[in-house]
Amino acid sequence: MEQPQLLFENIYARTRDAALRYITSKCLSISDIDDIYQDTFLNVYRSVCNMKSEIENEEAFVINIAKKCLSRYYGVAAKLRAQVSIGLSRLPEKSSTGQQAAEADVEMLVLDRALCDDIFETVSSMSIDVQRIIYMYYVLDMPLSAVGQSLGLREDQVKNKLYRALERIRRMYKRREML
Repeated sequence: MEQPQLLFENIYARTRDAALRYITSKCLSISDIDDIYQDTFLNVYRSVCNMKSEIENEEAFVINIAKKCLSRYYGVAAKLRAQVSIGLSRLPEKSSTGQQAAEADVEMLVLDRALCDDIFETVSSMSIDVQRIIYMYYVLDMPLSAVGQSLGLREDQVKNKLYRALERIRRMYKRREML
């Protein structure tokens, strides 16, 4: 049997995309995806280090661990934790370069942050299916057919939901520009 670290790296390389698609399709919030993904592969590494025999089906092995991580993550305590909104500042620390340039940069960052927050709020208010579609299409760069397959939807349904969501975001952005 291979060294645990090498075995893990090989398993990770072969299963990361499938695991990410699975986790994305099952998450209750797109903001949870990264945490569950990392937790999944941390547990895969721990399991690989403690293994005594070969893994027959690596993808099934990883997906099974992802299922357990999802279950743990969305347990009663996690659901209560999810109710509490933790705001993380996205503004970088102020640099010591020219005062005027720094003020202009901060102003642009504040405007960009406000727009990002508005878009995130709009997307967060949409159904979980739409959030997943947006995440899979724009963040994971999956084709619409693969998104539909992962979510159990037809490609035309995925397109329809995506385009309606984008139109809603455009309307919000136009309203904001008029203010």
